[in-house]
Amino acid sequence: MPGREIDHEQISEEDELTVQESPSRSRASESLRDVPGSDTGAGRLRGRLTEWIALAVIIGLVVLGSWNWAGEAGPPPELSEADLRTLEMLRTLRDVEVDVELMMTSESPDRWILDRGFDAPEEDATWMTAAEARLEFTPVGTASAAYLFVYPFVSDSVPVRQLTLESSAGTVETTLTGGGQVVGINLDGSLQDQVVTLRCDSADSPADLGLGSDVRPLCLKLISVRLEP
Repeated sequence: MPGREIDHEQISEEDELTVQESPSRSRASESLRDVPGSDTGAGRLRGRLTEWIALAVIIGLVVLGSWNWAGEAGPPPELSEADLRTLEMLRTLRDVEVDVELMMTSESPDRWILDRGFDAPEEDATWMTAAEARLEFTPVGTASAAYLFVYPFVSDSVPVRQLTLESSAGTVETTLTGGGQVVGINLDGSLQDQVVTLRCDSADSPADLGLGSDVRPLCLKLISVRLEP
């Protein structure tokens, strides 16, 4: 099926948390320094700070100690027979027929060829929601070309989209202007497993273009794929 690699990366706001001293704490600190005998409170604060630093150092050493200093990856985990059967079952889901319309809908068994860069299949088709997406499949028979029936997301402000297809046999560039369009690319028929990569020059959300509330970045909607012998 197209783009079967599942391929999932995000930066949290908590990763850049900046700790700032509140006005009340600042005033309390200034008042404390003006009170006789306040050295005791400052000493406790320094002691707590020392504890925090020591704890951070210990955690850092533990993390560093867990690294493989030789830079070598450990041996791959052993897969059970059940795991191997599951992997084989998933692989066979990407076996697709040649000279047959492969529908990219939520109910189609051919949807498993969809890999990273595609959203969840819908009732009528599947949206490409990234600047790059992949289709991965194994033709049952020899396939010399793949033809994609797509519907680009365009508007008055974005009237065209540039699409690049890449396969084992080369690269094709095309301009999408709206409505349903068929774009094709040759395949290396000597290969068993095939990958077709789609690259869009841009992806915009309907919300950004004032066309609705959908905030997903959209390039095109993939209706179907057909492999030619």
